[in-house]
Amino acid sequence: MIGLPDSVQSAILAIYCDGKSIASFYAAVSSSRTLRGVIFDITRDALVGRYLNLSHTFYRTQDEIRDVLDIIREEIRKSRAMIDSHGTLMCYDDVTSISELAAKRVSDWCAIIEYFDKMRVQTGDKYGYFILWIGSLETQSGFGSLHKASLSSAYWSVTAMDYLHNELELNNHYIMHPVSYDSELLSGTESYFGKLYVEDENDKQVLARIEYSLSTDPNSSRFILVPSQMEYEPTIGFSRNIYYPSRQKSLAFLWNGQDNGDFEDALSKLAENIKRVLLRLK
Repeated sequence: MIGLPDSVQSAILAIYCDGKSIASFYAAVSSSRTLRGVIFDITRDALVGRYLNLSHTFYRTQDEIRDVLDIIREEIRKSRAMIDSHGTLMCYDDVTSISELAAKRVSDWCAIIEYFDKMRVQTGDKYGYFILWIGSLETQSGFGSLHKASLSSAYWSVTAMDYLHNELELNNHYIMHPVSYDSELLSGTESYFGKLYVEDENDKQVLARIEYSLSTDPNSSRFILVPSQMEYEPTIGFSRNIYYPSRQKSLAFLWNGQDNGDFEDALSKLAENIKRVLLRLK
């Protein structure tokens, strides 16, 4: 493909390549000192086209996703490359950064494409859902550990991904029955946000034990399990999936709907959160 006009190379990448392929192309070709500057520009233009296609073809009716993709696309469009006197690629917008930063940015932008491509082609019980978090969960009651649990939802927001990483992973030690909670906030269908499911056979056995221990009575103290830091007045939790049961065994993920995270801060960590999900999907 090298040797074709730059605009043609960008168009081919944008139309026919996924995020991983674009990242591999950039990593391979940017190792050539004579091509570093032009390859960044080719890759940038390809990513602009790829983001435009994602946001206005596949996610045009989902406002938050479309807006986030458009914000990132504009950031990519404004990025430029230059070569210093030593042949080192420099990427800059308001300030000049070293070539490693340029490579990281391309990697981040491509990972976001890969994530949204994967989410839109999910099938079966996963169709229409976005995986917001994947990780392990300990239980306080001796049911065992869920080594790889996935939390998915039909509702995606950049702040939700960051919030769930913080509350289920960074701040949480185990899930437990709360000391007290407001059943009116965390029991009705309006609080249903998604589902927690597992695919490993050992994890399925643990999930079955957890499910068996839970009550279907919202007024029972055993109705819900919450992160350990939320034992009083929890805002999120897991219950038996009496809301939207499916063939896939799962727990309902309940949220009181207060997704009030810092958008700018969450957006700055989006690539990191997405890369973590993609790595754990494997």
